[in-house]
Amino acid sequence: MNVPIQPGLLRIFRYFTVVAMGYYAVVAAFSAIQGGVGAIYTQMQLFLNLLINLGLLAYLSWDWLRTRLKRWYLPVALLVATVVPIFSNLFYLAEPTARNLSLVIVRSWLLFPVLVVPLVLIAWQYGFRMALAFTIVTAIVELGVLFPVLGEVDFATLPILGLPFIRAFAFGTVAQIVAHLIETQQAQSKALLKANYSLSRQAETLEQLTLSRERNRLARELHDTLAHTLSGQAVNLEAIKLSIPAEQTETLAMLDQALEATRSGLRETRRALKDLRSQPLEDLGLALAIRNLAKDAASRAAFELTLNIPETIPHLPTQVEQCAFRIAQESLENIVSHAQASRVRLNLTVESGRLELQISDNGLGVDLDHLLLEDRLGLQGMQERSAEVGGLFDVSSQPGQGLAIRFYVEVHDDPDLDL
Repeated sequence: MNVPIQPGLLRIFRYFTVVAMGYYAVVAAFSAIQGGVGAIYTQMQLFLNLLINLGLLAYLSWDWLRTRLKRWYLPVALLVATVVPIFSNLFYLAEPTARNLSLVIVRSWLLFPVLVVPLVLIAWQYGFRMALAFTIVTAIVELGVLFPVLGEVDFATLPILGLPFIRAFAFGTVAQIVAHLIETQQAQSKALLKANYSLSRQAETLEQLTLSRERNRLARELHDTLAHTLSGQAVNLEAIKLSIPAEQTETLAMLDQALEATRSGLRETRRALKDLRSQPLEDLGLALAIRNLAKDAASRAAFELTLNIPETIPHLPTQVEQCAFRIAQESLENIVSHAQASRVRLNLTVESGRLELQISDNGLGVDLDHLLLEDRLGLQGMQERSAEVGGLFDVSSQPGQGLAIRFYVEVHDDPDLDL
């Protein structure tokens, strides 16, 4: 029963207690006006139910009790709303007219509107099985109340003993309808939530694609204008420098400064263009982006490449994908620049909620103690990247025996909203 209370259920429950109090008050007033033998017992029964519903209204309006009782708060209220009306019929045993069969039938059916609301609330909150259990238990309990009243089973009393079964059939039907409606509503809510999530993902993808195209457009325009202009300027300055006599040292020095400034501006422009262009992760995804990185490194350094990368991997958090990509990029650049390796192995796996990246080579290797002090290979940066996403980064190497890095982090696929 440790289920969050459905929205609106307590409000309906409180409304029911108010209506029930009005119901019992009207019936009690009618009984008092009608009078007759046994009216006092009927009024006692009705007055008891009136007081119980008043107390139930106070209980359902007291948030402090809800906080203290937690999971038992609603079951206690439903139990009181169910048990008290049934056992209040024990007043039949004290009433002289208890064997008036028509009165027994009337009072038995008086329970129907009183019990059907708790039945609906139980089906709403806990489903059909709990509502069916409620139906069976209430039928058994009422039979236990009727047997002492009737005393024997014969053709006259058999229809009365069948009343709990008839009401149980009606209750079961109502419970199944309510449970079906609730299940349908919940399924529709899940479908709507999934649709909203899918739309948000599509909108995010469209936004990223739009930004990527805009960056590429700006990059092309800058390349065709600023980069070309600076490149042509550098060529012109080189030509001017060749045409000036060597003895004009001051002029040559000024030209060298202008040429260096132009070349520096061109390098910065190219770097900015590279950063401005859409990132491989956005265009290709993690698996293909790392695969292309490795193949490009192998073509530049002429080493034998062994790849173990799945064709597709689950969508991962952006920070984790960026971290894995940058670590792979830095490691492969180190191999190309320093390792002099002939064989490189790269493994990328995402299994059982863990992403793992392993890159090893058979190159020169390093002394890790000195390497960590100098940090020539950017290991400190890779470790910091790993820590930012909650991952771990290991490196192992010995001189002449190659170098291996390992990055792994616990991840979770994007939820399929399995609510």
